[in-house]
Amino acid sequence: MMAHIMLLLLPCVMSARTRLIPPGYETVSTRDANMDNHKVLTVQGKECKFPFRQGGSIHHHCINSSSSKPWCSLTHNFDRDLLWGYCATPTTQPTVFVHSSRRFTDPCHLNPCENGGVCTLEPHRLSFECSCPESFTGRLCELRKCYEKVHLRYYDIGESWGRIHLRNVEQCKCVAGQISCKSTHYTVCRENPCMNEGSCRRISTTGEEVCACRPGHSGAYCNIVPEAVCYHDKGADYRGVVATTVAGARCLPWNSELLHDELCVDTVDSAPLRGLGEHSFCRNPDGDKMPWCYTLNAGAISWENCDVPSCVIRSYSSQRIIGFNKLPGPRKTNPPTPAKKPVCGTRHKKRLVPPRGRILGGTASLPGTHPWMAAMYISNDIFCAGTLVSSCWVVSAAHCFFRSPLVSKIRVVLGQQNFNVTSPNTRTFGVEKYIFPKKFSVFNPMLYDIVLVKLKKENGRCVRRTQFIRPICLPDKDMKFPDCYLCQITGWGHMNEKANKYSNLQEAGVRIIPHENCTQPEIYGNHVTSNMICAGANCKDACQGDSGGPLACVKDDVSFLYGIISWGDGCGRTDKPGVYTKVVNYIPWINQIISRKAKS
Repeated sequence: MMAHIMLLLLPCVMSARTRLIPPGYETVSTRDANMDNHKVLTVQGKECKFPFRQGGSIHHHCINSSSSKPWCSLTHNFDRDLLWGYCATPTTQPTVFVHSSRRFTDPCHLNPCENGGVCTLEPHRLSFECSCPESFTGRLCELRKCYEKVHLRYYDIGESWGRIHLRNVEQCKCVAGQISCKSTHYTVCRENPCMNEGSCRRISTTGEEVCACRPGHSGAYCNIVPEAVCYHDKGADYRGVVATTVAGARCLPWNSELLHDELCVDTVDSAPLRGLGEHSFCRNPDGDKMPWCYTLNAGAISWENCDVPSCVIRSYSSQRIIGFNKLPGPRKTNPPTPAKKPVCGTRHKKRLVPPRGRILGGTASLPGTHPWMAAMYISNDIFCAGTLVSSCWVVSAAHCFFRSPLVSKIRVVLGQQNFNVTSPNTRTFGVEKYIFPKKFSVFNPMLYDIVLVKLKKENGRCVRRTQFIRPICLPDKDMKFPDCYLCQITGWGHMNEKANKYSNLQEAGVRIIPHENCTQPEIYGNHVTSNMICAGANCKDACQGDSGGPLACVKDDVSFLYGIISWGDGCGRTDKPGVYTKVVNYIPWINQIISRKAKS
């Protein structure tokens, strides 16, 4: 009995932060003491890249996965590049640590990181690191970066840049937290990259193009408007300098390595037109309802709406303050009725800026990408996924409930991103009842493997729709997606067969396999019935803990629940695809149950 999702990938993602030796340890180095001994190398002598991203999480040190050996990524984004190596152990690493006679204590207990830096202990590497605020750097965040007022950004110590200041073309460098600039020779730019009628000059020694901006604009390319205090319409043209979210989180820079896959890697040339660049200011490059930004939440990349007011609301509030308390009068003409938007199966597309096929290799999803996902904590040792299909009903796999658990013990969490972690975006519900198909039998729970779970109402209702919680669409009983059609699976399950813990929410693209292929004797034979669908290949599969989750297929930008993660032989094995309950065969039964009026 298998509970599914995939990512049969060994390595993870690392970060370029310095490491310190905790009290109680001293360093014995085979190299010159003046050399940089904080780099971590693989057994092949290649440098680990910290921090790195793997499975949606950010790692600052070597990690263990299915292998007992620690490993690291050779780039800052393992999810994208899949380049890794085993980390050199203390016996093979040029720098080794020798335990002293003193007792080891947690160096982060007193937080050696200065200026608001966050200390993270790395016990298996006998070290710790400091994660610094945007304006500080150094091993202990003790060094101040240089803030360039012309570009509205920080430059690290030793970093150089060009600028036009008081009509002078200058070459600048950050020295000990202070900006040092001197005039330099320049020529006229062949093409002008400066926006909003800014003028361009090309520094002769470096070839860098620098901009002189007209009043009211700033930034390296004159695409920032510091005085912007609100946004119009949806904020696609907002170019202000707010860099915090409604919840108070700090925005990540748009050009961060950690966001490389989420951003416009296919349209780098258009990034300035979208307002993106070497800054962390709130923007709306994907047509969302308001400016937003990416954030780092519990070690995973997320996104949040920004703390920027709408100009319409701001204008109306100002009128009330100065005494103009009249509400807008009635409209003289009725506006045309807009086309009805689907109430199910729609989601945020933060990953798709622009659309890319990166799900094929399996990776972590972002909040709001699969808002119908339900985490079902059935008992102390049983966890499954489910899919929200209406305000009060979740569809899951019947085999998750074959032990007849007490409804009082079941907990259903919607809007969850990380396993068993609640947040302001999550909602937790009790269960009123669960219903099996009439033909379901505990003696063969993989047959008719579907269950309907009714949520308990709170204050007279069940689910309130948010951008992180909304139902998927149920297909018509005659809907059919063709063979080889690319659909998606999602879940919190194990990332390989040998794993023993759950993950943050993962997603993968799998293709529907022809029924006659899946029923071949060497695959599953007659164990696959007409009520089942096979999907997946090339290590793309579900795994333990993913049972009950959706096989979601998209048509006209609307997602439909086409299958339920049910069973399979292992996880991601060759010629052993995942098997899913065929939802279209149960549509009459589902509609009959969820539309049934409550008895008096």
